[in-house]
Amino acid sequence: MIRELLTPEAQRDPYAWASVLLAHAALGAAGWAAIGWWAVLVYVAFEVAQAVAARRLYAWDSILDACGFTCGALLARGLWSHDARLTGAGIAVAACIAIAGWKARA
Repeated sequence: MIRELLTPEAQRDPYAWASVLLAHAALGAAGWAAIGWWAVLVYVAFEVAQAVAARRLYAWDSILDACGFTCGALLARGLWSHDARLTGAGIAVAACIAIAGWKARA
């Protein structure tokens, strides 16, 4: 199961796609809470290592995952600092990505 979760994939189902985006945002929020902005750099390095290990690169999958992770980190930072602009930006960007991706698959 872990190997399947770590394999880059272009989800065709709009709900699975949105769930993956939300999961990465949650990981980003937890990562930011744990180690701050370093979490984004660590995550991008993980995406690169994952692509190398899988011997295939779905560039858009990696970009989406990193964007979802970063949006979650941005949201967590905004909530932590009581900054409505950062919180709103994290939510708005993630929502725009989710809507665009869902519509492309629906």
